[in-house]
Amino acid sequence: MIGPLVLDRLVVEASSRSRAETGYTIHAGHKKDWLDHDLPLPLFTELLRDVAAVSVIRFQGWGDPLANPDILPMLAMAKRAKARVELVTDAARFTDDHANALVRDRVDQVLFLLAGISEEANFRRRGTSLFSVLDAVNRLRTIRAVHQSSLPEIAARYTLTRSGFAAECDQLPEFLARAGFEAASVRLLSYATGPVAEDDTLVPTTEVVYARVRGRLQRLIDESRERGIRLDGRLVNGGQTRFHCPDIPGSALFVAADATVSPCPFRNVPVSPPASYRFHGQERRFPHDVRGSLHTTPLTAIWNDPEYQEFRFKHDTDTPPEGCVGCWRSFLTAV
Repeated sequence: MIGPLVLDRLVVEASSRSRAETGYTIHAGHKKDWLDHDLPLPLFTELLRDVAAVSVIRFQGWGDPLANPDILPMLAMAKRAKARVELVTDAARFTDDHANALVRDRVDQVLFLLAGISEEANFRRRGTSLFSVLDAVNRLRTIRAVHQSSLPEIAARYTLTRSGFAAECDQLPEFLARAGFEAASVRLLSYATGPVAEDDTLVPTTEVVYARVRGRLQRLIDESRERGIRLDGRLVNGGQTRFHCPDIPGSALFVAADATVSPCPFRNVPVSPPASYRFHGQERRFPHDVRGSLHTTPLTAIWNDPEYQEFRFKHDTDTPPEGCVGCWRSFLTAV
């Protein structure tokens, strides 16, 4: 008899539906081949029954979780599982009903995907809207104030590009504070999904360049802290040979909107045929790695499959399995 799982992180793609059209996203180059799915609520319910304990449940994937009509019951069920619950959204579908439910159910964090910090940047990053995010933040802050609640924490996710790096590092702390964010996650654009975006990637290839970029990110973190904002900054060290996956596939998994189970989101991109990206001057494929489907197989049986166990063992021993060799995320380092 196989017992329920104990996980550090469960990443749930409630919906793969996306509106992003910017060249920085994979959806922009694969809209005709994109597979739109919403994870059914009954399958999510069964999924939670197979998990005895999980530290973090994060609703994130290749689409917007709010596109799933059952996202609010899912969030409430995740909180009842006594996990830290995080929601990542571009805010295009955010309503007062969402704001009220997030505060009522004490979701731990809502992380908004910023589409720039200026009107010009907002225009360049099409398919997402800075103004929608700012409106959603105001709605959420108002509802929190009415209920005298500190949850959910309001956070931002921002991608720095080569062309905007210096100016945006200078402007971000004041922008985040003025907009009402309490935390932020900042990354450099490290991989490209098309030729246009490749010129805007920033992957330090020498220790000198890496140290300079890292130093500027550290100042960004310090300047944000002075304004009361907790900022997490990470960048790729392209000049170092290493393998350590930040997605902890030894104790985490990804459930896609079509109910398939994979070790991480990057091994289950909802496109057909398989998609590719460019990293460090090389073309690489997003590996298609589906370990099973909740439509036909319980999560516990998928997790305990011998081949999946061997895959996780390799990660636990920092040995790159097939498809993970050269993945850009293994080069990520924290500032």
